[in-house]
Amino acid sequence: MGRIDGQVNHTRGVAFTLDPTPAQVRLLRSYAGAARVAYNWAVERADRNRSIRSAERTAGLPEANLTPAISWSAYSLSKEWNQAKTHVAPWWPEVSMHAFRSGIASAAAALVNYRESHTGGRRGRKVGFPVRKTRRRATPSISFVEINHQLSWLHPGRHGVRLMLPQSSPDPDIHRRRAQLEWLHTTESTRRLYRLVESGRVSIQKVTISYRGGRWQAAFSVRYVAAPVVTRSSRSAAGRSVGIDAGLCHLATLSVPVDGLSDIEGHVANPAVLTLYLPRVRKLDRAIARCVRGSKNRARLCRRRARLHGRIAKSRGQGLHRVTNELVRRFQVIGIEDLNVAGMGRRKGRLGRRVADAGLGEFRRQLTYKCADRGVTLVCVDRFYPSSKTCSSCGTVKAKLDRAARVFDCKHCGLVMDRDVNAARNIARETVKLLGQSQPDKPVAGLRPETQNVDPRPRKT
Repeated sequence: MGRIDGQVNHTRGVAFTLDPTPAQVRLLRSYAGAARVAYNWAVERADRNRSIRSAERTAGLPEANLTPAISWSAYSLSKEWNQAKTHVAPWWPEVSMHAFRSGIASAAAALVNYRESHTGGRRGRKVGFPVRKTRRRATPSISFVEINHQLSWLHPGRHGVRLMLPQSSPDPDIHRRRAQLEWLHTTESTRRLYRLVESGRVSIQKVTISYRGGRWQAAFSVRYVAAPVVTRSSRSAAGRSVGIDAGLCHLATLSVPVDGLSDIEGHVANPAVLTLYLPRVRKLDRAIARCVRGSKNRARLCRRRARLHGRIAKSRGQGLHRVTNELVRRFQVIGIEDLNVAGMGRRKGRLGRRVADAGLGEFRRQLTYKCADRGVTLVCVDRFYPSSKTCSSCGTVKAKLDRAARVFDCKHCGLVMDRDVNAARNIARETVKLLGQSQPDKPVAGLRPETQNVDPRPRKT
């Protein structure tokens, strides 16, 4: 017997590649510059107030006599910006007011992340205080928020995204060509999103237009109510479970081979897209290094390199979507390792580049939200579980296993098997074990069992 979960609101992103005209590109860059100016002003305002209060504390002033602290909320910073924008940005009527709101909102979010990171409210490594954004290093981006008029974002012709223009612009050219600048052409149809919004199944929360991978794109942040999904019991779902051992030689090794996705041993090939395009990337890097900084030829080559990296990222993402869609469609329980992908990517040399090229973090992210949408149980096995050192036949744990050894040879029972296949089978067995120990009403993803007194496992050799 299964149980029916309640309805849950999900927020997802839908991106469309844009094909703007040269006039629209100039307008978008001016919007991104206005957002950057507002962001830098808010960060400098907060940093100046923080420095003054720190200096006063160092001088020995009591807390009651310190300079009042300013609020880091977007509402308070927006009120101060409206009073100072005439002196900071006298050209503010030339762009839309949403550009400045986007910059202030980004600065407020960065400041709140910094405060929560140092007060224990944010997980992970501590983040530093926000720094200024420069025109060369920052990603041009602008966000628009309007919830009242949902369909006004999408063109009825299904190939356009609306761009908010300044209402009181002194430039007569904008008023004259308003119909030409208002709609940004999309390279693909927006018919599916238009129908979802029109039927009321999806509501648009925010639209972010940014320049990534050498192209302008519009990302819609949409919210929808997930349909009730039937969560099967652990006994019936255990027969459709799979263990996944992610790696670099192979993108993933499955405990159960899947036709059309893996070979007979369960290996899913690693496309290594960056490795294929690496000669072209190096050629462009050498050409850019020979150019004069600030020249038109260097700017042209930088755009070519950005588009090449965008093509690499898109190819990698499409390959990961194909693998994750097939896994979620075929299995009811999926077990993966809780790998420290960020730590693996920080290693110097080719290993860090290969980890980034494989996209292990993106692979985990796609599995997480797709399993939540389709009612599939995702079990995360502890990263210290010795899946590679344990024999999948007799359960004997080796004290030491060299990283270069690709074949697991058990001296106790004589099992000889591929190292990754052996690890995937151990992960599948541990997944079923954790699934049986968990409560039916509690989530399983991220479960880390206590193993100090129950099942001792060596963490160090």
